[in-house]
Amino acid sequence: MLVRVRQQITCGVTPPLPPLGEIIAGCVFSSFSHFLLHSYGLILRIPKYLRSPQNLGPPMTPDELSKILLLDEYQVLGIPQEDFARLEPHIGNRAYTYRPATGELRIKVPSQLHGTVSSWASDLRQEGEVVGAFDCRDLSLISEGSLQGFMGEYEGIIKVPDCAIVPRGRFWPTLVFEFGYTEPYEDLKADVKLLLEGSAGKISKIIIIKLDPLRDGETEIQKGFVEIWHLVDGQVKKHGRRKILLFLISKMKSLFPPPRSHAEQKLELSLRDILRSQLDNLANEGWGKEDTIALHFDRLRGYIEEATWRHLVQKGLLEDDDESD
Repeated sequence: MLVRVRQQITCGVTPPLPPLGEIIAGCVFSSFSHFLLHSYGLILRIPKYLRSPQNLGPPMTPDELSKILLLDEYQVLGIPQEDFARLEPHIGNRAYTYRPATGELRIKVPSQLHGTVSSWASDLRQEGEVVGAFDCRDLSLISEGSLQGFMGEYEGIIKVPDCAIVPRGRFWPTLVFEFGYTEPYEDLKADVKLLLEGSAGKISKIIIIKLDPLRDGETEIQKGFVEIWHLVDGQVKKHGRRKILLFLISKMKSLFPPPRSHAEQKLELSLRDILRSQLDNLANEGWGKEDTIALHFDRLRGYIEEATWRHLVQKGLLEDDDESD
């Protein structure tokens, strides 16, 4: 990782350590910033294509990686390919993307909020069974399972998505859910391209849920949205034409604050997109590829509101009212 610090060494005197938040990603890696990270007990590696002999330090150790992950922040690290296999087991139960060609490792924080995506994806399985479209046991809900085997320019990349739905009899998931809280939107879109182009369209849809992080003093999410992405003629595009998208963004895809029509908000996914090659084997009689299953936004809002409260309790900003024995 490239870093800089907003402080200089003058007169040969080492300045006091600034808050770690003062270390800014994306700037020139200096000898002082290397010293600073060592002082915090951290060593952030630099991707191969950005490293030079003078700033190439010793390989990161598992203990150093563990300390970085304790920061409870979205991390973008540089891990050489020869070191990754040794460090991967220490990433733990976290969604991540690793690009061996550049050595870039992006790691998500396994927060209470990220867990909401699995609850919403589970609603799709349950709704499909309730309306009689399929047996929910034929759709596996995989949270943070590793995806490999990407093609073309994405060959060798390892991606652990937040959540994926995989019909029985398929290797690739048909639907992938990606959740963004502290993660930049541009990083989420990069994952969309990886998943859709790298799988050559074997993944039907990527559903992005993006929230604006809470600011100091806030106890409720202020802004959030949902997007659906898919592959059209080999190109990654948002679902629907621009005119429809403007309507969807204003009336269907705004998550927070809830619009007046929030009770009607839903995403409709076709059985063709959900089941793909297993449609004939898994769809119940009378159900065709154009029939749809709905995911309701109010359910997702409820999950997020509850998770936000737990998140704030976990941070010590609110008190829980659980009884004690």
